[in-house]
Amino acid sequence: MTDYSRRSFIRRNSLSGLGLLGVGIVPAYADLTRISPSEPDLRIIKGLDISKLQETYREALFHKFIPNMDSLVVDHEYGGFMCTVDILNRKTLSTNKRAWFEGRGIWMYSFLYNNFEKNPRYLEIAKKSKDFILKLLPSDDTYYISSFTREGKPIGKVPGDIYGNLFVAEGLAEYSKAIGEKQYLDQAIQIILKAVERYDRPDFEYPYKAENRLPGPRILGHWMILLSLSTQILKQQHDDRIRLLADRCVDAILNHHLTKEYGVLNEALAHDLSPLADPIASRYGDIGHGCETLAFVMNYAVLLKDAALFRRASDEFKRHVEIAKDNVFGGHFHAFDDIPSNKYLLSKVRWLQEEILIGALIMIEHTGDEWAVNCFAKTENYVRTKFVRPEYAFVIDSGDRKVEKHTTNRAEHYHYPRQLMISLLAFDRITKRGGKPSGMFS
Repeated sequence: MTDYSRRSFIRRNSLSGLGLLGVGIVPAYADLTRISPSEPDLRIIKGLDISKLQETYREALFHKFIPNMDSLVVDHEYGGFMCTVDILNRKTLSTNKRAWFEGRGIWMYSFLYNNFEKNPRYLEIAKKSKDFILKLLPSDDTYYISSFTREGKPIGKVPGDIYGNLFVAEGLAEYSKAIGEKQYLDQAIQIILKAVERYDRPDFEYPYKAENRLPGPRILGHWMILLSLSTQILKQQHDDRIRLLADRCVDAILNHHLTKEYGVLNEALAHDLSPLADPIASRYGDIGHGCETLAFVMNYAVLLKDAALFRRASDEFKRHVEIAKDNVFGGHFHAFDDIPSNKYLLSKVRWLQEEILIGALIMIEHTGDEWAVNCFAKTENYVRTKFVRPEYAFVIDSGDRKVEKHTTNRAEHYHYPRQLMISLLAFDRITKRGGKPSGMFS
């Protein structure tokens, strides 16, 4: 699908210089003009001030985020991450922990160690979190419960969900690479496969948005994370089971969740991947997960060097980003409450903006796509203006449509540093090619 919406709007409002936008000098909603109406020059990426972005991102990652994690979030005594933090007053509000955040933290520090600096402190933080959360891994096919005390005692009996186990697996896979011990990669694969076995049971339960939920739903966000994990594992080693899982995810995403009537990825389907008749579930579109999922499909296509899959995923990514765009106040909405009525949820979440940045940069790196450069520029400026504020220890997590009323009680340690790190690595690769795209799909 190439006829994505608002094409004429894009042609009137393209950007002329990403370097200035990267540091927030140009207003977020400036009426800027296109560099050139011609097709992108694949010999060099135009309008991308990589050196300025590298400077901004390294400062944000190493001189603010990492020190604040060390002083406010990392539990140096028991291991793990205490993410409930007053980001304005720099105070820990709760010492409780959850599997989601342990797995994400293990991944973040291991990725930092693997790709930026062989700092033993990073590895020690990842190890202590790994030791903390693996002691609590259920021995059967159930998922981690919702939360634990600082010391690791279960809090209540509230069940968790599939995401907790999958994020722990993601952390273990990256940690395995950091320390060179394959046992943790094997354990990650086993956790994933066991989670999929339960996901495939007809009595599987997940609280998706619906009037009357059915058992055994198929959830876009679950395929999304499974595809991301599969791609990361396949970069480390080939595994037939994981390759089949990745292909299964792509099929579910592009051939089932992508609705024929609306052209939007919806969140929930029936167990057999057929559309749900439920009046709420059938009309709900999670365009935030949609944008993130399509970026993961593009990333998988890069791994496979599959040009057809990359083109299809990038076209759908463009369409979803354009549909999600708030042309009045900037940024992107994360969900359709009712697709046919064009009714959006008007709140803003930061993670979506960051996943759009990652997806746009995948396109920039491999094709030099002009739309992607423009998208990256506006979205980067929006994040820096609305969510990254000097008075806060960490980025703002979410807020109202204008991000005037917003949360201040969470230290986010996954999407934000992930976007910084992935971008820095991409910038380095582009720089080594003399500012040129890879040409893999040209």
